[in-house]
Amino acid sequence: MAQTVIRAASSTENIPAARRVRDVASEIDILDPSAAPLTLILNRTNSKVATNSKFEWAEKDLPARWIRLDEELDTTETAWTVVTPGGNYVSVGDLLKVMSTGEICKVASYGSATVINVVRAVAGSYNDKTTGAATTGVTDADVLIIGNAYAEGASSGTEKSHEESWLYNYTQIIRTPFGVTGTEDASENYTGPDLARLAKEKAIEHQIDLERTALFGQRNIDTTSTANPVRYTGGFFDFCDTESNVVDVSGVLTEPELESHLQDVFAHTGASDTRTAFCSPLLISILDQIAVAKSEMVPSNEALGMKIRQYVTSHGTLNIVKHRLLENGPNGDGYGNYMISLDTGRLKKRPLRGRDTKLRENIQANDIDGQKNEYMTEVGWEVRAPLVHGILKGATS
Repeated sequence: MAQTVIRAASSTENIPAARRVRDVASEIDILDPSAAPLTLILNRTNSKVATNSKFEWAEKDLPARWIRLDEELDTTETAWTVVTPGGNYVSVGDLLKVMSTGEICKVASYGSATVINVVRAVAGSYNDKTTGAATTGVTDADVLIIGNAYAEGASSGTEKSHEESWLYNYTQIIRTPFGVTGTEDASENYTGPDLARLAKEKAIEHQIDLERTALFGQRNIDTTSTANPVRYTGGFFDFCDTESNVVDVSGVLTEPELESHLQDVFAHTGASDTRTAFCSPLLISILDQIAVAKSEMVPSNEALGMKIRQYVTSHGTLNIVKHRLLENGPNGDGYGNYMISLDTGRLKKRPLRGRDTKLRENIQANDIDGQKNEYMTEVGWEVRAPLVHGILKGATS
């Protein structure tokens, strides 16, 4: 064997590299291990077992108080054409105020979903009031239902109620398998046994997959592609992305625009006047800059292992959390300019009974030389009352 001669003292640079014991960290650093704040909150505060793969809930808003005319009125018109289904919102005796003129009318009889029969100007103009008389030239006016008026000694009117809405979602089976061969399991590694390391890594990966379904999942059921049905659970955006509380800034987010959005978000406060705002990194920076001007961003104690800051407004309080999954893809498309404000009391994690997250071990076939494990969860998400939540998107700075 040919010899390599070293004519110098042995040093760290001239001895064979294979002889030197490498200094290797005992753990592999995991990027973004806390990228699932919504799931973390719901795990701790608002989880309810589902007893069926399809679960339902009922929602009911307060009675509608606004209708809109669908015609131009003259001073004598008593059969009003309204935008459907406005006619269904009123009862005999209800008082209606035409907002553009101040005229107050009284419902005389039920017409239909598109027609209201009224008595005009029941309050009239009086004393120094210049509004209240029947007016011509009123087009597509907003009309407020302000209550009702009955004659002394009259009988009660006809009962009226409105039905609740029934919503539903599915549970989705989410699986994260991992394993090692028998040889690898018996081999020594700088980072320790592979199966234990993978169990830690895949637990984080599985949790992030749950978070993605809670945010981005879309409800569906496929009964044709496979022998058994495949269910897909709907997430936050599936229920809330078409509601009126979605604002597209499409540019620089100003303080007035933020205040206007929060006014809508906190318009319905039956549950709480606090929202948790999950923000992309860009939105965190924008809110920090707005807060510097207003000095209303205050530190909050750590809760549930996350750092939370508060943005206090007269409308309500935002608990601000950075969400790393609100990001853009390689081409710049995605959720990197989003802030989603959630009333977490109106959201629930719904694991199917006995099917919440479990580590299933030794699920390999009998003749496999190795071990296969997996994390498995069957879960759905209950997203109630979309109008109490909000989405702000499109901010660039």
